[in-house]
Amino acid sequence: MERTAAAGRYRRGMRQRFGFNFYDVFVTLFCITFALVCFYPMWYVFVASITPYEEFVKGGLMLWPSGGVDLQYYGTIFRNSSFVTSLWISATKTVVGTLLSLIVTSTMAYAVSKIHVPGMKTLNVLAVFTMFFAGGLIPTYILYLNMGLIRSYWVMVLPYGFNVTYFIIMRNYFSYSMPKDLEDAARIDGCNEIGVFFRVLLPLSKPMLAAVGLFIAVGFWNDYYSYMMYIANKPTLQPFAWVLRRVLTDSSMMSQMRTGALDLGAQLPPPMALRMATIICAMLPIMCVYPFLQKHFAKGMLIGAVKE
Repeated sequence: MERTAAAGRYRRGMRQRFGFNFYDVFVTLFCITFALVCFYPMWYVFVASITPYEEFVKGGLMLWPSGGVDLQYYGTIFRNSSFVTSLWISATKTVVGTLLSLIVTSTMAYAVSKIHVPGMKTLNVLAVFTMFFAGGLIPTYILYLNMGLIRSYWVMVLPYGFNVTYFIIMRNYFSYSMPKDLEDAARIDGCNEIGVFFRVLLPLSKPMLAAVGLFIAVGFWNDYYSYMMYIANKPTLQPFAWVLRRVLTDSSMMSQMRTGALDLGAQLPPPMALRMATIICAMLPIMCVYPFLQKHFAKGMLIGAVKE
């Protein structure tokens, strides 16, 4: 204790004398270095995707293309109809699936948060039970087959309309973070339970909805498992995550893309450059959405923290 107190007095003395201390300098330099180490791989991917062919084949450390920006790799990608279709499929299923999941999960979470209503505790137990025990792949496939979802667009959306993890977060939020006086005041003004939820609680839950919605959207955007298991071999429904997987692992897909570039009169693009451009196309949509949700997301991440 005395040694810790002495170290604290020493740091405070250096801060008063020089305006900083060596501990602060070390922490700052470490954080900057760590941030650069994390950021450079993404920057390298971006620079490689816009580097001219002649400069790219030289390899080495790339900070910025000295020969100017070349968007030929993106042109090769977007001239491929399967890429454009897969981007549209991923975008629509992400938007529709996220909205559906937020509506279904939040409404059930609000209902289950009313533990004084008979049956809500049982419903909560049944919902949480599914986190630990699932039917398995074959029973799930048979269920989707009987529901007519196999090889359809909705098999990538409807089964994920309810998420137990985010249900627990929302239930706790409605139970402990929302003042009961607001609900009572709304009921006195003539609102029923539906009006209380949609007109009072949801507008006050924007931070929570933004944080949860972003995680759900990322899950939908990156999902290719549902296509691989329940659709497969139907190119008109393949999501962009599946296309990205094929570009990274399937040599036949890469050969098809390079041949398509030659047919359009372009230079034969290096496979790695096409992979880099595809990765950027997969990252960019979520990166563009995040700044609009950052204000609510930062606040929503504190859900469940200890509050004074």
